[in-house]
Amino acid sequence: MSSEVLLKAKAQKEKSGDKTARDQGRILLITDEHTVSYRAVLESAELEVVGVSAGAAALVSLQRSRPHLVIASSATKGLSSREIARTLDQAQDSVPLILVGPEPASLAQRQAAMSAGAFDYFQMPAEAGLLALRARQLVKLRQTMDRLRAEADLDHLTGLANRRRFRVALTREVERWRRYGTPCALLMLDIDYMKAINDKYGHPFGDVVIRHIANTLTQVSRDNDTAARLGGEEFALLLAGVDDVKAELAAKRLLSILAKQTIEGVGNITLSIGLAACPAHANSERTLYTASDRALYVAKNNGRNQVAVAPLIQEKLPGV
Repeated sequence: MSSEVLLKAKAQKEKSGDKTARDQGRILLITDEHTVSYRAVLESAELEVVGVSAGAAALVSLQRSRPHLVIASSATKGLSSREIARTLDQAQDSVPLILVGPEPASLAQRQAAMSAGAFDYFQMPAEAGLLALRARQLVKLRQTMDRLRAEADLDHLTGLANRRRFRVALTREVERWRRYGTPCALLMLDIDYMKAINDKYGHPFGDVVIRHIANTLTQVSRDNDTAARLGGEEFALLLAGVDDVKAELAAKRLLSILAKQTIEGVGNITLSIGLAACPAHANSERTLYTASDRALYVAKNNGRNQVAVAPLIQEKLPGV
């Protein structure tokens, strides 16, 4: 079969909606064997083997491959089954583990595997088919947990990060500054006259406005930024690796973009933005949040549709 035919067949499978590698379950194999006899069985079950590691090298592979499931040989040298299970529980958010080996899968063998922290034990290569079935079950469970965890961190109306995910991101960025000196900036945003919009046009139109702002934030955000809806008409945009000068330019650009947009049935919408950066205006998660929030109130009190920048860290906030 020519390479051209193979490419066409691959394209046709993707077009028909067949499962892509991105959707497949990722499995890391930990074994001292150079040739893994059951690998083909796993791959035929639409499971992607993302790596084969031996001993201590597996710990590095865990961080790089982020598997849904780990299958480890009970005879791996330099790393016991208990050590593997403990590492998975601590470093990989409880990734499930299956043990395999040449010994028969007796009741005592399976009990020992589960006592060590594994989900099951299978004899290889005799039970390769059963291993693939169990692996698919655990991968599906892991993917469902990942999806539910992601959905729990999203705002239901906009799809942006919710307050919980925002707090985690804020802590991470401030810690990056503390460790590596990488600046970050926080924009607190509030839709101007939101109550009047709801009163005049109704809450369904109010939801349209909120989603419009969320979509605009998504468009202007980079992959390493965090756009969040904190509740009601209040949003936040956490800018990673950005100092106060660049953050102010980004905030003014956002207002400029919104000024050119109209929402059908409502018209133009404006925002008030409070800006604070670390380390220019704050030196902790709490002070960064507080400084940007207070700056937001300055923007609201000074007439809305503008950016207010927090005072430098050694100065006092003016009249707030």
